[in-house]
Amino acid sequence: MTPDELAKHWLGKITRLNPAHGRGICQGKAPHKPLLLLAILDMAEVGEFPTRVFTRTPGLVLRFRTYTSLVSERWPTRIHVRLPFYHLKAQKFWEACTAAMQPAASPESCDVCEMDSVFFDLLNQPEFRLKARLILVATYFTPTERIALYETLGLQIGSSSLPSTTRLMEEAGDAAKRKGRSARFAIRVCSEYRFTCALTGYRCDTVDSTTIVDAAHIEAWADTQNDELTNGLALSKNAHWMFDEGLWSVSDELRIIIHRHRFTEQGPDSFQLGSFAGRQLQFHPSAQLRPAKEYLRKQRARTR
Repeated sequence: MTPDELAKHWLGKITRLNPAHGRGICQGKAPHKPLLLLAILDMAEVGEFPTRVFTRTPGLVLRFRTYTSLVSERWPTRIHVRLPFYHLKAQKFWEACTAAMQPAASPESCDVCEMDSVFFDLLNQPEFRLKARLILVATYFTPTERIALYETLGLQIGSSSLPSTTRLMEEAGDAAKRKGRSARFAIRVCSEYRFTCALTGYRCDTVDSTTIVDAAHIEAWADTQNDELTNGLALSKNAHWMFDEGLWSVSDELRIIIHRHRFTEQGPDSFQLGSFAGRQLQFHPSAQLRPAKEYLRKQRARTR
């Protein structure tokens, strides 16, 4: 086949994922396979697939889980990444393997996948990634979900692709766009900070590659809807809650400021928020993203 024919062949495979159909509280086409492929395309775009062999990394699981939140209204049950990770072998996107690189017999035994060589090469082509994303979103998702996914993926789609512009649908579309922007913010901030808490320097990923950190807004999202990456910090659950409560801030020099008048605490010194006073924020050695001073100043002003 010529390169163009190979691309068309694989785009055709993307239109034939054969998803299950929902029953009971789950409606429409099962989103598992298309959401995982969207996560794969996203990772390929930022260079997170150096080889054809890949595992369920924190970056992959974070993207998949964030995308699943966009379809929760019609598919409210938990969507497990293990299922499409294993079952996409049926469409020959990859081989499903155990940790010992033997053929996996079930989603539970599938720890590693080896991607088809042609598909792997196509992932490195921007035109193919764009077409694949557009096909996935248009084929497997509802009109409102498409709006959220286009926003999450940073795709600029003309009005002809959107639902009817009645007032109700316009409002639904605006809500979907906000949801999409928030999803993109969560993925990018946690990934750019390498899943490391900026307060403590702590990183913890489970065996299923879930992560302890959240994407926290510095300038409150409820006030500004500001999803700029420099308005974000990756923080562990406790650190995120404490930050949102105004218990600590960050100076222009990226040193931690503790607002002791706002709280009391007890416990081992190493666990107490007060012990972080004056320390520098902690960044993973390969993390390049840093918070913007203007947003840090606005957050400090709110916590006085």
